[in-house]
Amino acid sequence: MLGPTCTTQFPFGEESKMITSHTLNARRKQSGITLIEVSIGLIIAAIVAAAAFIAFQNNARRTEVQDNIKQITEVISETKQKVGINGGAAGYTGLTADLAATLGILQEVGQLNSYGQAINLTEGTDPVNEAILTWNGVEGDQCTDIVLAVGSTATTIVNGEVGD
Repeated sequence: MLGPTCTTQFPFGEESKMITSHTLNARRKQSGITLIEVSIGLIIAAIVAAAAFIAFQNNARRTEVQDNIKQITEVISETKQKVGINGGAAGYTGLTADLAATLGILQEVGQLNSYGQAINLTEGTDPVNEAILTWNGVEGDQCTDIVLAVGSTATTIVNGEVGD
């Protein structure tokens, strides 16, 4: 116990300790330590919350990239099957977004990707052997991940355009 205390006798044998100024000062100092402890706890909680927020953002980004990779891969695969092979010697000649929608490669003309931009599919500069898939609106860091993932399904990738 800190400091001297005074004791008084109550009628039924209960004791009460009177608080002196010395004891009061000791309690004030102790409450300051508690405030520091609470502050440390809040700082730790803020760090944990920030880490959780960053992890959530990374997971959302990863999910969006994976969804786009899947969609691009499907469009390329469908294009090869429905136009490249079935087109015979003509290859991708005459390929447009309208034709891609008609053949079911795209759901509709002007179909939007997850970035809110229209997906475009056209013949390449060598229409017999090339088709160009344009996937606009991709953020820079996500673009790298997408290009690395779908690069094996394309013959060339130029400024965001994947040539098939």
